[in-house]
Amino acid sequence: METAAANITPPAAEAAASGTRTRQVAGLAIAFAVLFGLHLGPRIPGLNPEGQTVLGVFLWFIVCMVSGALPKAVVGLASPLLLVVFAHTKVPVAFKAFNTDIFFLAAGAFTIAAVMMGTPLGRRVTCTVASTMRSNRVTRVLLGLMLAEVATQPFLPVVNESALFLPMCKGISSFTEGKEHLPEVKRINTAVLYLIAGLVPLFIGPLMLTSAFPNLILTAYLKTTQHINISWAHWFWLNLPLWGLLPILYIYVIRYFKLQHLDIPGLEAGMAAMKKELGTITWPEMWTLICLAIGMTLWITGWLKPGMTALLAASLMFVPWSGIKYDNISKYMLWDVLMLLGGAISLGTALYAAGTVTWLAHGVVSPFKDTGLPILAVLFLLVFSFHIPRAGIVSAVAAGAAFVPLAVGLAKVLHVHVLPFSLIIINCMQYAFFLPISITAFLIAWSASGTSGWEAVKFGTPLTIIANAYVLLVQPVWLKMIGFPL
Repeated sequence: METAAANITPPAAEAAASGTRTRQVAGLAIAFAVLFGLHLGPRIPGLNPEGQTVLGVFLWFIVCMVSGALPKAVVGLASPLLLVVFAHTKVPVAFKAFNTDIFFLAAGAFTIAAVMMGTPLGRRVTCTVASTMRSNRVTRVLLGLMLAEVATQPFLPVVNESALFLPMCKGISSFTEGKEHLPEVKRINTAVLYLIAGLVPLFIGPLMLTSAFPNLILTAYLKTTQHINISWAHWFWLNLPLWGLLPILYIYVIRYFKLQHLDIPGLEAGMAAMKKELGTITWPEMWTLICLAIGMTLWITGWLKPGMTALLAASLMFVPWSGIKYDNISKYMLWDVLMLLGGAISLGTALYAAGTVTWLAHGVVSPFKDTGLPILAVLFLLVFSFHIPRAGIVSAVAAGAAFVPLAVGLAKVLHVHVLPFSLIIINCMQYAFFLPISITAFLIAWSASGTSGWEAVKFGTPLTIIANAYVLLVQPVWLKMIGFPL
């Protein structure tokens, strides 16, 4: 039996590898065909040559990501390179995203997450949080982790929140080590990463003014252009009904991955063994907590920009007296995802600067301007149309920069109130899961899960529709009740 298995497995593995290579080569060929077709082909009306080429690079990026034609880091670094070669973007401009606060914020957050994964701290926090639910039932463990995120989210941006909880998700996965081949275990591990590392921070993000970059961009834009001031408390009040999306998200994930009545295999034994193995808290863990406290204090007070704060907190973890060795930590760093993030931000910025996002958005908006439809129907059409150009902008900053001015401008063209209209549009743009690359936290969770791009699309598409429909149906009613009708 063993001999037969040994004879069968290599050809099967070789065939699978050959199929993967074929898909990758085909994907790369299609990606470059699309790029050259747009770069050298006839001009699209309303789109300037630079914008058309940038659109080609964007589609090259999408095809490479969906097909897995190239490693993530290569795609991230090649995207701005293609902007330089084909769109004649200056090198400092094309690679500017690698020198921005959001990139440094991600680098620091990834380093902090790596430290928590490379030291016992991540497992210790995971063990503590999971223990509070006193159950090995998947549904209760997920609920406990969600509650922990709700408690910490007001103090952390979405990227930091994802980085903080990523090691906890990995800790949960470690309980099933050796059983990863089981279908139910694969579903459990994917659900934990998607929900806790990716989606919960994103669903909480619109609720707190300081938790998501589009919130800050919108409030700043409204203040400078419309003289509308929105405080932290006012923002919370305006978006109060969006808390209702959290239980909807929880139920959706449980049902999609069929987690009802499932237990995490070996959780109880794993928890007991982990507690015994962890013992008392160590100095490196205590120093990590001190560094996190310093970083959180600096972030709350605003003494440093978020990216610099994240880098400072991460750097402090490696001082000689910390007891933390970089060689033990580096293997946990998501360097490939960081490079992909930098490339995606660069591409999103280029799409906006070249007018491609505006062209796409106006193209889907123009048919609705003079239709005489009710404003709610127009909102539905606009939001789901906007998700077409939104799909390729992984950077929340780039998305905010692209859609905030457009949303405010459209409110004036449609003669509706600016605050509720723009708020609803920007909130909807934050629930963008049609593609796993469309938003940073979901990108991180998807990358860490090892699932295919198509699996992420099948999971994310219905969730995007549900979340956007909820915002469009519920928030206008709430805003009207509190004095802000459309």
